[in-house]
Amino acid sequence: AAGAAASAPAIAIAELPAQTLSQRPDVFTAEREVTAASADVGSAQAQRYPRLALSGSIGYGNFRAGGVNTGTDTWTIGPVSMSLPIFDAGKRRANVDAASARYDAAVSSYRATVRQAVSEVEQALVNLDATGARATDAQAALDGYRVNYTAVEDRYKNGLASLFELEDARRTRLAAEQTVINLQRERSAAWVALYRAAGGGWTVPTDGAPAVASAN
Repeated sequence: AAGAAASAPAIAIAELPAQTLSQRPDVFTAEREVTAASADVGSAQAQRYPRLALSGSIGYGNFRAGGVNTGTDTWTIGPVSMSLPIFDAGKRRANVDAASARYDAAVSSYRATVRQAVSEVEQALVNLDATGARATDAQAALDGYRVNYTAVEDRYKNGLASLFELEDARRTRLAAEQTVINLQRERSAAWVALYRAAGGGWTVPTDGAPAVASAN
């Protein structure tokens, strides 16, 4: 029977927010790599500039005079020191260039990952729409074949139709029912594909926590 297969949700989705793609583990990882590469560029750039340092101390002093203890905050600041990058045959410049190259590569990889994600979501939406339209047509056809079978059955009971006609109408109805069941399964699979393409079943990890995938 047509009710043997679980019915897919009777709703349609024409588009998804682009932000949904950030739920995908591949997009999330690529984005993290861009962020890390950007930080590396900043760190490499910083190594090329002078660095200042303060010397001295800040503390609590305890003085005793005339049998009386006196506590005071004392601090001393030594000279300001400056560290200047010495001639390194272009090593720091090369480090910056290398970090910039890694950043460019990470950005390129991120864009490619997003394009792939968009393509997969678009294909999933197309499949979902197509199976929905086919399922609607198949259900309409099944309704017609059921009406036809009932009519042929009534004619057969009244001697106005042959057994061959009755069995032919029955086979046609059963084939239509099977088609509806198959399309229900295809539509359910299309929903699952869209869910996965949009990053469903995967939780973005917090810092230091592993990613969590749903068992569903």
